[in-house]
Amino acid sequence: MKKLSELLVALDLPYRIEGKDMMIERICYDSRKVEKNSLFVAIKGFKSDGHDYIKQAISKGASAVVIEHDMDIEVTKLITSDTRRALAELSYAYYGSEYNSFDICGISGTNGKTTMTHLLYQLSKADNKRPAVVGTLGVKTPFFHIEGERTTPESSDLAKTFYELDKQEIQSVFMEVSSHALVLKRVHGLRFDIAAFSNLTQDHLDFHKNMNDYFKAKSQLFYQLKHCGKAVINIDDHYGKKLYSSLEVGKISYAVDNGDADFYFKELSLGVKGVKGKLRTPGCDIIIKAPLLGKFNAENIAGALAIYKTLYPNSKLNFDNFAFEAIPGRMESFFTSKATLVVDYAHTPDAMEKALSTASDLEDRKRIICVFGCGGDRDKDKRAKMGAVADKYANEIIITNDNPRNEEAQDIANEILTGIKNTSKVSICLDRAEAIKRAWRSSVSGDIIMVLGKGAETHMEIKGRKIAFKDEKIILELEN
Repeated sequence: MKKLSELLVALDLPYRIEGKDMMIERICYDSRKVEKNSLFVAIKGFKSDGHDYIKQAISKGASAVVIEHDMDIEVTKLITSDTRRALAELSYAYYGSEYNSFDICGISGTNGKTTMTHLLYQLSKADNKRPAVVGTLGVKTPFFHIEGERTTPESSDLAKTFYELDKQEIQSVFMEVSSHALVLKRVHGLRFDIAAFSNLTQDHLDFHKNMNDYFKAKSQLFYQLKHCGKAVINIDDHYGKKLYSSLEVGKISYAVDNGDADFYFKELSLGVKGVKGKLRTPGCDIIIKAPLLGKFNAENIAGALAIYKTLYPNSKLNFDNFAFEAIPGRMESFFTSKATLVVDYAHTPDAMEKALSTASDLEDRKRIICVFGCGGDRDKDKRAKMGAVADKYANEIIITNDNPRNEEAQDIANEILTGIKNTSKVSICLDRAEAIKRAWRSSVSGDIIMVLGKGAETHMEIKGRKIAFKDEKIILELEN
């Protein structure tokens, strides 16, 4: 609990305040969560504007509001030009968590963020540190795991999370930083010890104007480094090379194929049991053996080790043959008496290409059966492209639901179909559970069933409702 006047000290932008000072017991941007003595900050979302819910917030107990234009209301009002920025600054002042005691690594890029943060979590935990992960799979520490709603939480949620992590004496936080988070100022005010870039491929073009705009959004992360912070960048990626060349801060490069990188594989074998190889680093070679499938996971391992050894150069951890574990929903394999099923979050043409090409290269595999859909209310241009990728690699395709949101699932399926030339190998089953079961029933030993799009997600979004659903649960019940 703090006085409003105490919070205003942290507000680093012009404002006007009308009304009396009072005690603030919580900061909210969602009117549904407002309670007595809340400070309600009205921010503009994708589909709604918090200013439209001011009266609702006041009726639920908000004693002060932060707004971008004057309104005729009875409670104390703080008027400023940028409520999103104000939300971040006020929240960190309220929780006192702006100057946290842990190291922060932010990873941005289209693919690989979740895998890399969790690989880093594994390394840090083995190094007897107290790590935390913040990202798509929620907030995870050695003490608790909370599922998340966004890749990067809203600034006030992040401030509260950091406050809790500080109380647990967390030493290192590895977080996914989305392009949305950067543009919408969810990480405004944060300073990173490490900023990392994995890659950039087509995604979120419903939000960004074009790929150049998308790249600029990702690049913002590297202007939030601490004075002695370091940039760690994948130079196998076209945009990574561009970013690396443009930065004047301290920078470290990694790659799979590029021998000019600071970290790269001088030897690499990709088999059905995972990645094996020798990673060249500035100080020594590291022997890699991990149950992660495909070249892109070799890339993720190289990136994770580049980050960790840059962040903790004096670590005594034995990196040779480190026991990396599979990441939930990221090329996660399930072995049955018939096919091997692989669950992956791939929901872009590039990520799908990587997942299916990885399956195609596996030794002793027979057919590839691909079960996937596309999300509603998102970039429609990628649907036909994803259909074309499935057509390129899969022997059988089952198009199904993947968070249709407010669109008709059949319409999404029809758009996917436009990218598939050989429609004789395609069926549509909009019941995702039944689609997975159908694929398994038609499989034989040696087949690979790629279940793509949702990864470790635990819900299906349909017409404004979140319905419990997890690919893994369906798969584990197949032989029961």
